[in-house]
Amino acid sequence: TVGEYTDGRPGEVFLKVAKQGSTLAGIMDALSISVSYGLQYGVPLRTYVEAFANTRFEPAGMTDDAELRIASSLLDYIFRRLAIDYLSKEEREELGILTVSERTQPTLPGVEETVVENRQGSDLPADPKSIPSASELAAALQETPEELGQQSLLDRAGVTDPTPARTELPQVKPSAAHSDAPYCYQCGVQMQRAGSCHACPSCGSTSGCS
Repeated sequence: TVGEYTDGRPGEVFLKVAKQGSTLAGIMDALSISVSYGLQYGVPLRTYVEAFANTRFEPAGMTDDAELRIASSLLDYIFRRLAIDYLSKEEREELGILTVSERTQPTLPGVEETVVENRQGSDLPADPKSIPSASELAAALQETPEELGQQSLLDRAGVTDPTPARTELPQVKPSAAHSDAPYCYQCGVQMQRAGSCHACPSCGSTSGCS
């Protein structure tokens, strides 16, 4: 509970815990009295928030407050709650104390969005065409021979000569094909194999086979 001045400033703080008479209850009462005297004598609330916010000790964890879901200690929750209620948003941003709704904003107050220009797909250079599309082929088939001229569809596709290239095989000379054949005993020309025998291509003599 917080007692306020007529202008809305906090002037007195009351801290109560569940277990009366316990050590923790006595410490919290003493703390509330000390903070109240400080506020009444002109100590800014921000000074207390800077001193006690984010302190860590048990108990800590989840809270029932929808704006402060997690606290690292009792003092952390108390003074962050006071900061949300009585400090301006600019001061809380400097202290890093924001509510859940403020943290989930796409852009925090005071922070300008940076617009980054991205290249769209239409801005990118088009790929070079190598094969005509179906619409281009259909349009080309409807053209007259005069419009088509000497350019064929294969030329548009980038094929200059539709005839496959022929690979010339080296011709084998008869002498190389029959290098093991004997020479003709009449004219001296190397004979060629004829079945199981050899025949002379010049004079027609054979190696003895009929």
